[in-house]
Amino acid sequence: MSSLRVEPVVTDSFGIEPALREDTLSVKLTGTGDMAAVAPLGLLLKDLHAEAARLRVSAIEFDVRALYFLNSSCLKAFISFIAGLASQGPKCKVEFLTDARLGWQRRSLTAIERMCPELVSIADT
Repeated sequence: MSSLRVEPVVTDSFGIEPALREDTLSVKLTGTGDMAAVAPLGLLLKDLHAEAARLRVSAIEFDVRALYFLNSSCLKAFISFIAGLASQGPKCKVEFLTDARLGWQRRSLTAIERMCPELVSIADT
């Protein structure tokens, strides 16, 4: 498997750190997913979709435990990303890692899980 071609995103209030671990793309999100985060998140998810296909990974893991807010526009970016994955050939699984103490994370992501339960799961840690 070749190296990952997706760069980290770092702003004053939001961060995205992608990594490749065996056949899993791991993405750690930190900070605040507000309007300033919408554009960088959307671009990264577009690039991540291409990387998942290029690398033929079996899973994409989004670690949102250090994310303290996620607005509806950022949530929509995830929905578009999942819909794109669902429409392509071989499917890779998507897992969201949430902080059980931050109940809003699971509540917000449950809609995505219900939209595509064959691809998406949520793990509280």
